Amino acid sequence: MKTRVFETYSFWWSEARLLIAAIALFLGGVPPLYLLVSPSLYTTTTLILKVSWIISGVAAGHLLYRWYDTGQKLFGHKDHKDTLAFLLLIVTGLNLGFAGVFGLNLGMNISRSPIVFFIVAALYLFAAYQLWTSYQKNKRKIF
Repeated sequence: MKTRVFETYSFWWSEARLLIAAIALFLGGVPPLYLLVSPSLYTTTTLILKVSWIISGVAAGHLLYRWYDTGQKLFGHKDHKDTLAFLLLIVTGLNLGFAGVFGLNLGMNISRSPIVFFIVAALYLFAAYQLWTSYQKNKRKIF
């Protein structure tokens, strides 16, 4: 039972992370939290972001393990769109975990083009929507 609770929270966290990352990319790659807090809290905000990124990496790693362990099925079946959206969720989460630990966001170093940011943000939104609707259809069971 505890594994299912942890995977559910990992899934919700990762879904929220995709939405927040999409907003950040629409804002030019700036974490929205920086826009909501006073510059005098920069150090605290950076610490909160790093911890959040590490949690994102742990959540993604756990979901990847559970997916592999359950025969690469999501929501009770194998669906190409679900799998692609899930792998995007996993790769971005692991990337943020890496960024939290090592201070290097590999995805942000690939390109800083506003057009690329917009396209990737749209992909994040599509992936979040695809996974959420499949999650709802499968009575909120991920694996």
